[in-house]
Amino acid sequence: MPIESTEGIRLAKRVAALLSCSRSEAEQIIVGGWVQVNGIVVDDPARRVRDELIEVHPQAQRGAIPLLTVVLHKTESMTCWPSGRQRGPASIWEALSPALRSETDRSDLKVTPRQSKNLLCLTPLEDAATGLVVLSEDPRILRRLEDRQAPLENEMSADVHGQVSPEVLARLNPQGLRTSVNHHTEQATGLRLALKGYVPGELGALFAGLALDLRSLKRLRLGRVALAPLQPGQWRVLLPYERF
Repeated sequence: MPIESTEGIRLAKRVAALLSCSRSEAEQIIVGGWVQVNGIVVDDPARRVRDELIEVHPQAQRGAIPLLTVVLHKTESMTCWPSGRQRGPASIWEALSPALRSETDRSDLKVTPRQSKNLLCLTPLEDAATGLVVLSEDPRILRRLEDRQAPLENEMSADVHGQVSPEVLARLNPQGLRTSVNHHTEQATGLRLALKGYVPGELGALFAGLALDLRSLKRLRLGRVALAPLQPGQWRVLLPYERF
């Protein structure tokens, strides 16, 4: 007892007592960002507390603790691989800051740094590419994103230098890939592409093989989830009713 009176007790123990739940359930609620200590979200179950005000979000009290999935508008200044370098693009995980959360985000989820680090990205894009990227901790969504038997359709836009001849356009429509011209001038052609699944580098290799100078590549849609209206660099939480 003397130790608890001077150092306090673990936050997980206090939350478990407040909700009459197990310690492991309390830890899940805390890590999920549903607990505030004196008005500040705390996601560390081991945090010692004494007489601070502990508040638990009502949704957590009902046991509705959704697993987090985030959609992000990746820019060229971001990489989809963990960044361990001093220089170069920042990782997409670093972009999940409150300042970059979209105003269109209608979820009520608190997203903590601890949660952000645990998200997996199974929809990577090349560093030079931009557009829709998904990060998730939900096993059901992760399985859907990496389903090789029924891969999701990727809708992409690409800008290439100069005009694309009908012959080259025909070669951009092999089985499994649909390509159409979206707009064109003498200087550049905008293409719209749809393909099942996407491996970073595959479209770049296709364009190079056809002697097309690829200027930009952007993912607009993944399955039924679209990039719009996210602005470059912004992110939002995927809502429970949204399906890929």
